[in-house]
Amino acid sequence: MTDYGQLTFHQVNHGGFKGGYYLQSRLPYEPADFSFFDEGIDILVLLSGSIYNKSELYSISNIKTPVPDPELIAGLFQREGPDFVKRLNGDFAIFILLPLKKQAYLFRDHMGIRPLAWNVDRQTLSFSSDMPGLCRVFSSDQKIDPDYLMGYFKFIDYRKTPCEQVNKLLPGHFLHFTEKGIEIKQYWNPEKIKTDKKLSYDQMLSDLNTIIHDAVKIRCDPRFIAGAHVSSGLDSGIVSSLARREYQQQEIFYGFSWSPGCYVTEDVKYDERELVIKSCEKTNIRPLFSEINKINFARIVSSFYDNHGFFSEDNTIGQAVKVSTNLIFSGWGGDEFISSGDRGIDLDLLLGMKLRNFFRRNPVKRPKKFIRNQLFYVIYPALGLLDRGVVKSFGDDARYIKKPFCRSDRNAIRNFYFHTSRHQLHLRLLQFYHLQERCESWMINGFHKGVEYRYPLLDKRIIEYMLKVPSELLCKTDHFRPLLRIIGEGVLPEEVRLNQSKNDPVYWAWMDELFRGAAIKFMEEVGVWKANHDLQFIDFDLLAQDIAKYKSQSPDIDSKVLIRALVYLKAIHEFTVTYRKKEGEGARERLSERAIL
Repeated sequence: MTDYGQLTFHQVNHGGFKGGYYLQSRLPYEPADFSFFDEGIDILVLLSGSIYNKSELYSISNIKTPVPDPELIAGLFQREGPDFVKRLNGDFAIFILLPLKKQAYLFRDHMGIRPLAWNVDRQTLSFSSDMPGLCRVFSSDQKIDPDYLMGYFKFIDYRKTPCEQVNKLLPGHFLHFTEKGIEIKQYWNPEKIKTDKKLSYDQMLSDLNTIIHDAVKIRCDPRFIAGAHVSSGLDSGIVSSLARREYQQQEIFYGFSWSPGCYVTEDVKYDERELVIKSCEKTNIRPLFSEINKINFARIVSSFYDNHGFFSEDNTIGQAVKVSTNLIFSGWGGDEFISSGDRGIDLDLLLGMKLRNFFRRNPVKRPKKFIRNQLFYVIYPALGLLDRGVVKSFGDDARYIKKPFCRSDRNAIRNFYFHTSRHQLHLRLLQFYHLQERCESWMINGFHKGVEYRYPLLDKRIIEYMLKVPSELLCKTDHFRPLLRIIGEGVLPEEVRLNQSKNDPVYWAWMDELFRGAAIKFMEEVGVWKANHDLQFIDFDLLAQDIAKYKSQSPDIDSKVLIRALVYLKAIHEFTVTYRKKEGEGARERLSERAIL
């Protein structure tokens, strides 16, 4: 049996605060890494996460010897008040209580890597970095917000929680709580960053290369045993390679791939596993391929409360525990910023009258491709239109959702698809919240089992810098995703650096097979799901009709749509079952932290 470590609750009671934090035995943290209290200066600090730019903060605070992060935060707050948070570079959720002044603060990191949920009821502020756990405290017999459950069937507002009384503190914001109530302020304003038209191509490459290397370096911690995600992609390739360099003293550095370890299929363009092996050989990383099979896949689907649908990553966490790895570096977030491909660039070139660059990227001698590119990358995003293929996919995904519930969130669609510049594209992808939604899920599931994550490509300096870069500087080569291809020279094998595809055909063929096998078994459970009051938004009559057609091998059925729906319906049904368990029945019943003024 896999040893996921032990969670030990540490009580904290100071000046009207009642709550505490958990230590995970597999993680190298001490109580001082979570909590600091100084009665003399009237401050209590609780921290979930890490501050990475401590060396520069020490000089500001005149600290001569290293101190735990909560103590450092207390000193900075005493000097600068809530504005101290603007200086931090880290992944953090921070609570600060000033007992004598009867004030409390919550701070969430710039990108929202660390989750933080809250509720205010009269003079009581409740909060937690375990969002589902906090929701369970306040949900009672309330219905779970149906939109929260429908995230795999339509575009939703990912800032929602299962309980309407519980809110997520948004990234780059802090909450101030007094006897008068709450005030929420935005402290990070990336929308105010202007394009630097004087920036040169060589300076851009030099600056970004320096930031990327440093973003990896400052996230390394010798207390951990580290590993990294590996794939055929540029993002994970560069991050894993640079992280390995920082952990040279570690004898074995594992690379975790979502591709299957034992699966053979034919008729695929290429096998990503071959590129993973080449990349790992170059960087002295030992690859570990996925161990998901038909037997454990159903169990993973049923663990939706923990993994929130990230089935492959749930397996990765289990593998990391088996090989005693407790820190995973990930390239997540690169696509949205530094390794941005085509989206927004052509619009900028046209509006900026950079026609030479525009037509070099879009030669008219290939008219069909030219027209298609302008529709997808210029006209549709600027006019707020969706192409027919996307509209059809929306309909397929929501096929079994009743009409009153099936419409996607308009703002979510806008943030993902519509923009009039690359600058706006970056900002809207921040607002879309899919970046944070994944980080939240991985953090909670990982911490429970003893694994932490680091995301160097979501370093706030990279986002801020990319917002300054003029789009014409991304057109100096013919490379798709140009910046990391150039920065990756000498770091990655050439086969990986020049690989144009992000698709892994072996992985998807394998997933199709796993989904199909599980869905056939789940068909027998539809009657149980129908009795679940939290799933009343599902059109079970249509679902039953399509299952009958599938069993009779009728050609009048899109089996992929049905199979996908059955797997995710099973997942969210199991989520509601776990969520509804009364206190004491669950394997881990978490407490919420509460500050009473």
